[in-house]
Amino acid sequence: MVYIEINSVKLITLLNNHSGRSKINLTDSLKQLFRDTAAELTGAARRLFMAKVVKQLGSGGQSQAAPELGWNRGTIRKGLHELENGITGIDNYTGRGRQPCETHLPERLADLKAIVDRQSQTDPKFKSARLYVRLSVREIRHQLVAQTGYLDHEWPSNETLRQKLNQSGYHQRRVLKTKPQTKIPETDAIVDQLLKINQEAKDNPTTLRISVEAKATVKLGAFDRGGQTRVCTTACDHDFATETVTPYGILLPHSDELFTR
Repeated sequence: MVYIEINSVKLITLLNNHSGRSKINLTDSLKQLFRDTAAELTGAARRLFMAKVVKQLGSGGQSQAAPELGWNRGTIRKGLHELENGITGIDNYTGRGRQPCETHLPERLADLKAIVDRQSQTDPKFKSARLYVRLSVREIRHQLVAQTGYLDHEWPSNETLRQKLNQSGYHQRRVLKTKPQTKIPETDAIVDQLLKINQEAKDNPTTLRISVEAKATVKLGAFDRGGQTRVCTTACDHDFATETVTPYGILLPHSDELFTR
């Protein structure tokens, strides 16, 4: 088999020059050439090339090109229409393929937003406009089934729900442990008041100032508390004793005396 090596531009020029002459005889080499050239082209250029080839095939060109070249009849008819009218159609590529779930189920997306809106919160640091959801996708799905009346199989998959949440601006974040409040707004005022009272008590000779501090309650007994000794000492292995004591100390700031128990 002999293949004709020619680029698509030269081939289209050849077809233009051949217009109005005798019909093209489809040999095996020409079939392969037409297929390869059509595969290199896209969109309107491909349809225009297919229309010109069918035109040169003469009457019944569409019926001949479809089985011989493997071309789609609908594409051929569209190309012929564009060739005869001189108007190139706009390809709706975005309308092809599988449509998003909200196209088929628009009310379901509204139900999804209604669920998460009640459980969402803004960025605590106010550094972004993101909304964070405290519910997992599995829990959101459970609430959707319970509140909307739709069955579980009537909802999209969990992965689709997760993607729709992200696309709508709802994001999950790790749950933070509760942090103790180290300082309240009244802290400074409390400290100032204590300093004032201490100074008044210090200046008043009839007032006795004391400072009391207590330690953690411990059991009484010969227990090993992690200390060290130079003599061999035997300690209890378990805390059998029930008696306890709470160590505390009292300081007299005026005389710098310390009393402990």
